[in-house]
Amino acid sequence: MARTDRDTLDYGAELKKLRQEGPRQVYILRGEEDYLRDSYLAELKAVCLPEGTEAFNYHRIQGPNLDMGALTGSVEAMPFMGERTLTEVRDFDVNRVSAYDPEALKRFLEDMPEWATVAFVFSPGYAPDNRLAAVKAMKKAGADLAFSSPGEAALARWVIRRAADLDKTIDPGTASYLIWVCGDRMNALIPEITKIAGYAREKAITRADIDAVAKKAPESTIFNLTDALGAGEYDKAARLLADLLADKDEPPQKQLAMVSEQFRRLYVARVAADSGKGAAYITACVPELAGRSYPLQLLQKTCKRFPAERLARAVSLCARCDYAMKDTGGDPEALMKQLLLQLALDRS
Repeated sequence: MARTDRDTLDYGAELKKLRQEGPRQVYILRGEEDYLRDSYLAELKAVCLPEGTEAFNYHRIQGPNLDMGALTGSVEAMPFMGERTLTEVRDFDVNRVSAYDPEALKRFLEDMPEWATVAFVFSPGYAPDNRLAAVKAMKKAGADLAFSSPGEAALARWVIRRAADLDKTIDPGTASYLIWVCGDRMNALIPEITKIAGYAREKAITRADIDAVAKKAPESTIFNLTDALGAGEYDKAARLLADLLADKDEPPQKQLAMVSEQFRRLYVARVAADSGKGAAYITACVPELAGRSYPLQLLQKTCKRFPAERLARAVSLCARCDYAMKDTGGDPEALMKQLLLQLALDRS
């Protein structure tokens, strides 16, 4: 759930730099927001490869292993009918140092011809190991761009524009709610916006439209689950857990980690409320909530349903469940159901 690269990249500023200063020779394009990553790559292609030259001057090498001969050959090939070449290296596993010669990669990066640009493109979830000499050489040679969510406000404006393209309107508050329900990954939001716009009977998209057809992100389902526990709505909590376990995109182990993290957030928010501290204290302890006003407000509201001691015990129960999953070989789904029962019975 945490976004370690959140708010570290100004996408607009990077685009402006690319267009004004031209392309650099080496790029590392990574991060969780693959929509922005691919959008930037498309801009890089447009700058490096004017219309009609891509067929001659664009090369692509697929990972995970790196064929240094193929990479060197594509980069050393002189441009034809254009001034630059672009080589895209997709999903190269740079962390597997035994799979290639890191010194050869380092020498290659230091001796690239001036007409060549190489973009190392990594899928979401992959993080180059900054301790490795090869990674250090790649970063020294060019730009390391980690694409993350643009933040709630900018993302809400983007949702409003996407809805307008579909001849629908959505107000900023409802757009923030949509992001909360569906998650903040732009590629995942695009089909959800299209589906919701198609369902909505009126010009303006409402929360009811979103609730009716949107695919719920695990984060919002888990928040609703903990909120139901705090309200004593145990049947609702059980239904939400069933929905969570039915989502086979995320294994129970990861779902448990998200439940545990949610209780940790609630505990921080409760401590903040009891000590008279505000949102700044919460975001200092939970930095991934910075700039996300909607979930932060929900957290501050829901934490009041629980005494601090109960939240501390909930974090401990989640840790015990995690131990049982990893070290005793227990059935993960059965352990998640047992955890829900323990959380429901602890009402003090």
